[in-house]
Formats: sequence, structure tokens, C-alpha cells
Amino acid sequence: MSAQTSYTRNLRKALAGMIFDLSDRVLSSRSCENGPCAFGIGVTRGTDADNQAEPAVDETGFKGITVRALDMEGAANTGLIQYEDTESMAIMEKGKIWVTVPAGCVPGDLAKYTNGTGVIDAGAAGAGETQLDGYFDTTAAAGEVAVLVLNSTSTTAGA
Repeated sequence: MSAQTSYTRNLRKALAGMIFDLSDRVLSSRSCENGPCAFGIGVTRGTDADNQAEPAVDETGFKGITVRALDMEGAANTGLIQYEDTESMAIMEKGKIWVTVPAGCVPGDLAKYTNGTGVIDAGAAGAGETQLDGYFDTTAAAGEVAVLVLNSTSTTAGA
């Protein structure tokens, strides 16, 4: 007898921080500093630049985007879906990853993040934001997830 008694007809397409496909990518790991660090946000190097990362502070020291980790989902039934202080987190430096896009996007839109939170969105970076070396590859309505193609960890300060 099956433990599952009902099935969802339409599954969601993805969750923030999930790796999109098996194309080339570069991943690293760092200890979370000044957490929590949600999945699918930009992070910069922390106080110990070789070992720590924190939610993206500004355009300097961008390390990449946090990757979703199944072992961190609802750890100990707390329901928290994020990396906490001192926990080791996976970071994508180059590749394709799902991120939540607050304003929505269409393929080809530029990508940026908000300084201080690391929240990624579509469009050209303005004051208090940092432009990423990447673009969106799928369409998403406001608040949905889209595929971000991250080409490198190069960034440019917003105007």
C-alpha cells in the first residue's frame, strides 16, 4: 500500500537556488557569515575572504549565488529554508540557476542584485544595486522563478 494518496497535477517548475541543468558550471563553498543566507541570492566575500561569504554587501568581492541544498530544507523540522551563520553553503560562480525575480523578467533581461540583501532582480542596476555579468534566459511574472545565466563573478556598481 502506498503512503502517498494524492498527487498534484501541475508541479511547480523550480525553486530558488536550484541548478538549472547539466551545462558547465563552477561551484565553490564558503561558511555563511551574517546570515541567514536564503537560497538563490547573491553573496560577497566575508570577513575571512578565503572561507566566508555573506549576503551581497556591494559590488566588491562578489562570490556568486547560493545553491539550494536539500539537507538544509526544514532542518530539524524548523521550516527554515536557508543557510544559517557558520553553516557551509554551496555557491555558483558560473552557470545556470533558478532565482526568484521580484519584478519579473523576459529572456535577455540584464540581472542585478540589491546591495545588502543580495536579492536578484531584472534590469539595469541603479543606486544601491550591483550589475551582474549575466542575463535571464526564461520568462517570469513578478515574484516567480526564472533561469539566470551567470557568466562570471564580475560586477559593476549601479548608477
